[in-house]
Amino acid sequence: MIIKGLGYLGVTVAELAEWESYGAGLVGAQIIDKTDDQLKLRIDDHYSRINVHKADQPGIAYIGWDVGSEPALQQAIEVIEGLGMSWRDGTQEECQARKVLRMVKLQDPGENEIELHYGASIGHQFKPSRDMGEFVTGELGMGHVLLLTPNFDAIMEFYSRMGFRLSESIYMDALQGHAHFLHCNHRQHSLALGAAPHNVLGHLMLEIKSMIDVGKAYDIAMYEEMKITMTMGQHVNDKVVSFYTMSPSGFDLELGAGGLVIEDLDSWSVGQYEDISYWGHHGGLRNRPSPEQFSN
Repeated sequence: MIIKGLGYLGVTVAELAEWESYGAGLVGAQIIDKTDDQLKLRIDDHYSRINVHKADQPGIAYIGWDVGSEPALQQAIEVIEGLGMSWRDGTQEECQARKVLRMVKLQDPGENEIELHYGASIGHQFKPSRDMGEFVTGELGMGHVLLLTPNFDAIMEFYSRMGFRLSESIYMDALQGHAHFLHCNHRQHSLALGAAPHNVLGHLMLEIKSMIDVGKAYDIAMYEEMKITMTMGQHVNDKVVSFYTMSPSGFDLELGAGGLVIEDLDSWSVGQYEDISYWGHHGGLRNRPSPEQFSN
């Protein structure tokens, strides 16, 4: 697998204070490097995982995928050129800003700005902004993202060529088709892809070690009257118990615990599901449960 995991995310927002309040108050991230134009959020020993940039419109600026080494980056470039896609090296200033040794920049078929990189700055101390424990990262990467695009076949080919393997497929009424969930390490999925009329980042998922900490975050979201886009529930595929809120950048952020780890990647068997959750997760992409799902 060329890509080793989700490395970081760059987002935009008109008022940085919105992400400072949301990131610290709900997520529990440590706020670092705050300036008039940006702030960075730390959730583990990486220098930062979420980089927030001041802009006129909220949205996604870039997605950083960690390839781990120079040989892997060269493999990625061969794939990119083989697909007829353009790319460029990240400048010294861009690499310094992301705290990586080298990066390659390109657009994936969903028009997402992608930064393939290696040599992230690690070994930093994480001090959560509220009373909570650790996030699940390390070799599993930062978490996962859901990308929606009308160029579904092309984006599937791109990420498959980058080494992602299919974990399972789930039919979603909201998409009028299947979403595919893919892994590049032992996390059950680091990437989900779905067909939609427009290119959009559906959500970012961050996993917390303690279910109690997830429950506390849910209480905060309720008490602070944040926009909860999907209520607490449990997913059928990665077994995560989680909830979703609308981030200040306009995409959903999922906080959960109890994610499935694939012990043996070579023996994984691909499956398909008819719904995304066993229970809960009302709103958003969940199919409306049928009456027989509640019968004995």
